[in-house]
Amino acid sequence: GQTDRLRPHGSQDERSSPVTVALEDRAVTLEESMGDVKERIDDVDNRLNDGLRIMQEYLKEFVWDTIGSSENKLAEKDDALEAMVTALKEEINELKGELKIFKAAIGNGMLASKSKPQAMDVPKPKVFKGARSVSEVDNFLWAIEQYFCEINIEDDGTKVNTVTMYFIDISLLWW
Repeated sequence: GQTDRLRPHGSQDERSSPVTVALEDRAVTLEESMGDVKERIDDVDNRLNDGLRIMQEYLKEFVWDTIGSSENKLAEKDDALEAMVTALKEEINELKGELKIFKAAIGNGMLASKSKPQAMDVPKPKVFKGARSVSEVDNFLWAIEQYFCEINIEDDGTKVNTVTMYFIDISLLWW
């Protein structure tokens, strides 16, 4: 028995039984098959690793392209937003300038209106009927001029339009 165990696989001894020889042959065949399977597994493993490496490179490139595209879009939007802010600042400055002008105009208008107090009840001039008397024409013109002063009408166009409201009868026909 001890010598049988020390004998290499596949070597036949006259004392070996055919079952032992068959088992030894089968073990050798299995070892060879296992070697083939290991080679195939290594080949599949290498192919998978190569495929994963290719996919990783593709994904890395895709991610960098996407990041670059997003950066470009954000830069464009940033530029557009910056232009809008600049335009709004310019418009605000223009509006501030206009506001100063309006405040100054209102301030001057208020001072002017305070310097000429208006009477609350200004008597209206009598109507002019078209009399040919110099004194009546002078009186009418003087009364109208006083009326314009009291209600603070200084514009000649407004004066002409207002005075025509006081013409009746013949004088209205003259106009």
